[in-house]
Formats: sequence, C-alpha cells, structure tokens
Amino acid sequence: MKLKLLAIISSIILSASAFASLEETKVLKIISYNVYNGMKLDESEGKQKFIDWAKIQDADIIAWQEMNFFTREKLETFAASYGHKYAVLLKESPDDAAFFPVAITSKYPIVNVNKVVDNLWHGALFADIGDYHFVVTHMNPFWTAKRIDEMNLIIDSIKYSRDPNGKWIIAGDLNSFSPADKEAYDKSHLLNDIKEKEKNRPILENLVNGKLSYTVQQNLLDAGFIDALKLKNREFIATAPTKVFYDQASTPLRYDYIYVSPSLEKDVIDVMVLKDEFTDNYSDHYPVQMKINNK
Repeated sequence: MKLKLLAIISSIILSASAFASLEETKVLKIISYNVYNGMKLDESEGKQKFIDWAKIQDADIIAWQEMNFFTREKLETFAASYGHKYAVLLKESPDDAAFFPVAITSKYPIVNVNKVVDNLWHGALFADIGDYHFVVTHMNPFWTAKRIDEMNLIIDSIKYSRDPNGKWIIAGDLNSFSPADKEAYDKSHLLNDIKEKEKNRPILENLVNGKLSYTVQQNLLDAGFIDALKLKNREFIATAPTKVFYDQASTPLRYDYIYVSPSLEKDVIDVMVLKDEFTDNYSDHYPVQMKINNK
C-alpha cells in the first residue's frame, strides 16, 4: 500500500516536471542498475514493479544492464511508463537468455548514439544527453585479461573522441575490483571464494597469479577518471549480494560503478547505493545513484 501511494505521488511529480528542459534542471539524478537477467524476478505484466520503483526514484537518466528479452519497442514503452520519453537499447535478441544488453533511458533527448559490440563481451553504449557523454557497459564476467582489454578500448574511445576532456560518465557492472576497496577485500573471504569458483569452473580466470586483480579499474583511475561513490563515501559499500540468490561470491563485493571525468568532479553532489525493500529483492545487484549539479 505504501509503495502504491508513493508511486501515485511520484506520478504527480513526474507530470509536473515532464515539461522541464535539461537546461532548466539544476540537479541531475543518474542511476545505474544491473537488473538480473531481464528483470526476471519481476513477473508482473510489463515489469510493473520496476516501473513503480522507477517512478518513485524520478531519476533523470537510468543506465540499465542485463536487459534481456527487451526489444526497442518494449524498452520505449517501459521507459515511457516512468516518464522517460527517450530510450536506447544496445542490441536485441528477444529469445536469448544470455544476451545481456545494456540500455539507457532519459527524460531528455539521447543523441550521438554509438553502439559498440566488437571486441566487447556484452558491449558498450556511447550516447550524449546534452553536453554529457555517457558510456554504459557490462564487462566480461569470466576473464580478467579480457576485462583489461575491454576497459582499454573504452578509455581509448574517449581519449580519441571529439571531446576527450568533456563531461564523461561511465556507468555499469564492471565485474572487477577497485583498488580503493582492497583493504576491505583483504579482510574478507573473497579470495578464497573466487579460488573455489575457479576450481569448480575451469572456464573462470578471474585471479592473476592467484591474487585479486585491480588492473581494470587502476587503468581507469590512471586515465584520470574518478570513482564517484568513493568521492563521497570513504567506507566500503557493497553492491552485491542482495537478499536474493547471488552466484558470484558469498562475501560482499562492489561490481557496480559510476565513474566521472575530472571536469565533473566538482559537480558531484551525492552518490549512494540504493538499498530498500524493492532493491533487496528484485535483482542480485543494488543500483548506484549519483546527483550532480547541472551547469
């Protein structure tokens, strides 16, 4: 009942704000969310439970991962239901449960879209909203070496773009570890968990010389990008597991990130991992939310 009431209130707010332009918006709310295999835990028609949650959040932009079974038309209808008139899906294969496309939806026009699938496991969606450049991705879950190659491709794509020093936002499930979390991982059972996983599944090569690797995100940091959550929170905050089954590790970890370029560092207002009754139960990952001053 409480969730429905909040959804109604949010709908009223959405209606009032639907006509605001990007230039008139003082603060942008951006969410990145891995929704677990096409939102399969929401069995309602049209994923109404996710829609109700998104209405309550009233984000300006949402970067989605694991949008299995969505088509362009389904995504556009889904996004419109929570007030986002614009939506882009990286790729579609309605019958493939292992396709794992990413997507981005927005209150404001999404332009200059570049869908990159070559040399990337799940792909990366490059798109502009105003003068913000977004990269939405979901990195290789099996091999650290491949993730390093994928991240280097993304870094170079930005480096050699027309606006390398612009307002860049990289969001998604990076399936890798931040060096900022090393102290927390050293105190946990994560290394042993991964060793056990690799023993049982020889395809996995996520350790390097028997140790956790931080190279993927160290390369991103070395390129000047800023881990937005750590910018505002010194403590370790896990994005998985949630309260539903999670098959990657039995100890808390952080796989979900929003990175920003140096030009946005001073504009970041707040960053948090959204943990509530809904996100506890409808995916294996928690979403990350960032608010920035829109200048």
